[in-house]
Amino acid sequence: MGKAVAYAGALLVPAVAGTLLWWWADWNLRSPHGLPTVLAVGGGLVLAAVALLAHDALFREGGSIAAVVLILAGLTAVWVEARDSTVRGAVADCVVVGKVRVTHHPTFGEGAPAAKTLYHHTLDCVGGYPDEFSAEERIAEPGGPVRIAYDPAHRMDPILARDNQAHGSPVIPVSLLALSAALSAVAIAREGATRDG
Repeated sequence: MGKAVAYAGALLVPAVAGTLLWWWADWNLRSPHGLPTVLAVGGGLVLAAVALLAHDALFREGGSIAAVVLILAGLTAVWVEARDSTVRGAVADCVVVGKVRVTHHPTFGEGAPAAKTLYHHTLDCVGGYPDEFSAEERIAEPGGPVRIAYDPAHRMDPILARDNQAHGSPVIPVSLLALSAALSAVAIAREGATRDG
């Protein structure tokens, strides 16, 4: 009976934690009644901590450290993909005002990402928000029109309206959480084989 509970827990902890975190992130990012970002992330961290405590309770006599790392990576990926699946709910018609400021951000070291150039635009938008927008491209010359998509609750950064599309995918978080469950199941099997041997 104990081994059946351990196997069930190995499968259910990552699955239930991932599902609950997706619902939590999705509600907080889409709902007009969602919590401010700090509280939403705090709630997500509490849920991740509960998942790790549940995992620890199942494997008090061992278990896989790699499974714990994969649960954390999978839950982080859940939050990122839920965020990327959310579109901003409002669009503002804006005009670029003043000179576009350019900043260069070099990187150092072998394997570092490429240097980045950012274009900082001051905006005059219907409704007054946003009042600035930075991008890796010049979105318009001074006096030029631009459409910006934004979250009315300011929980996500504004983006260009043309880029306001859902592009999140559950593939990466599901893969990480499934691998975590598999490693946990292998740890249970090894533990049983060690006791029998």
